[in-house]
Amino acid sequence: MTIAVFGEALIDLIVGDDGAYRPHLGGSPYNVAIGLARQGVRVSYLSSLSDDNFGDQLLGSLLKEGVQVPLKRRSLWPSSLALVTIDDQHQADYRLYREGIADKDTSFEEIVENLPKNLRVFHTGSLAITPSQLPKIRRVFDLMREQGVLISIDINIRIRASVDRKKYIDGVRSLLRMADIVKASDEDLLELDLNADVRTSAEMVYREMGSGLLVLTEGNGGAVVYSGQGVVTRPAYRVSKVIDTVGAGDTFHSAFLAYLIRQWQGSTPTTSVNLEVLGQALNYACAAAAINVSRAGCSPPSDKEVLGFIVAAKF
Repeated sequence: MTIAVFGEALIDLIVGDDGAYRPHLGGSPYNVAIGLARQGVRVSYLSSLSDDNFGDQLLGSLLKEGVQVPLKRRSLWPSSLALVTIDDQHQADYRLYREGIADKDTSFEEIVENLPKNLRVFHTGSLAITPSQLPKIRRVFDLMREQGVLISIDINIRIRASVDRKKYIDGVRSLLRMADIVKASDEDLLELDLNADVRTSAEMVYREMGSGLLVLTEGNGGAVVYSGQGVVTRPAYRVSKVIDTVGAGDTFHSAFLAYLIRQWQGSTPTTSVNLEVLGQALNYACAAAAINVSRAGCSPPSDKEVLGFIVAAKF
């Protein structure tokens, strides 16, 4: 059973206490691929990488973690950059450099050609579902639905990634009914301008989906999953020292997917995963995210680390 991941790989330039920016490998789908690999899940990363030095580092890290990178062509376009500042609440703010960059330089045909065998889940989201990328993404989604492959999206709204806010938001919402699993943060839902109450917004998004799973993360408030069988909530784990929240949502989602994959055994989460298992998956993902925020940048934990963390938290 394999997951394919498509979307941006970039360099997060994160400001330090001294005002200097230091590079960290990142990008939401890229982080999810790393997180899945550390969880022992077979995963392929399908986006093109630049032939520049940053692209070398991104590729090297993927291969070191055990992620398959079937697309051998390297893009002549540069790696994308994100300037990341951290506020007093340890929350990250992103300024993106996204014009003429490598991860956009991947054709529909290349995606299809490099899909792995035994593909069970296709994951994307974030900057891969901005307006310029939507025609390609819709074609991929149509193909995945024809082949019975589950579609996972982390909407991960980065409103500055598009000059046309309405077109961006409308495009994201147009994908909801095509997805089997949608992950959104409370901040993402506020950007959709559906309702001032996040839980009400989540209910509206789930109705737009029509079926499947909607996973809502609420930072310190924990997480919620909406399914055809009902709603499950789990609290966040307390962390003694938060370094930053970079990649926390990506770590959460990779852990959530990894937990479900180990439970599926040939069935789909939209029809057979009960509320108890969904609650366990949420708890597991919350633990993984808690570990991540105690580290600098995005650094997803292994299954062993997460299980150890959960056991330690009980005492």
